[in-house]
Amino acid sequence: MAPSQSNALFPGPLMHKNQLQEYAQKSALPLPSYHTVNEGYPHAAKFRSTVLVNKTTYTSKLTFPNRKSAEQDVAKLAYDCIASNFEQEGCPLIKQDPLSSKSILHEFAVKRNLNFPKYTTTCPEGPGAVFICSLVFDGRTYIGEVAGSKKLAEQQAARSTIHSLLGTWKSLLL
Repeated sequence: MAPSQSNALFPGPLMHKNQLQEYAQKSALPLPSYHTVNEGYPHAAKFRSTVLVNKTTYTSKLTFPNRKSAEQDVAKLAYDCIASNFEQEGCPLIKQDPLSSKSILHEFAVKRNLNFPKYTTTCPEGPGAVFICSLVFDGRTYIGEVAGSKKLAEQQAARSTIHSLLGTWKSLLL
């Protein structure tokens, strides 16, 4: 198998099985389970591998002269499919209930061992009470949209933070 090219999902040396295992661990899923068979002869092996990840089975399209290459190939296939689904679907919780953004961000901080976000909400002077919230998370400041209440302004800031993080942390697959 020719060495794979590095991409955004696999920084550094490419160890696809390791990346897939890290994804499963970070997502609190059972570890990937591999099944590899020799479809060739003992003197001319042709290995094809299958991996089970999160109740989904992926099978390599090609055969390989050794078991390790077959497992690395199917791990790359599975990880790429999972990443593609993540890009297409995004984070369904955020789309379903934008008022749970603060909880989602808090849970993300807990899972990643990060400091909790610090919210600052202001109500500019003038007619019509509107609130604007900014928050500091992981050393960066995020600003939410204008809202009619302090609570909603904080949810908006958390939501904009999550949308920003989806691009930044995509390689880790939230």
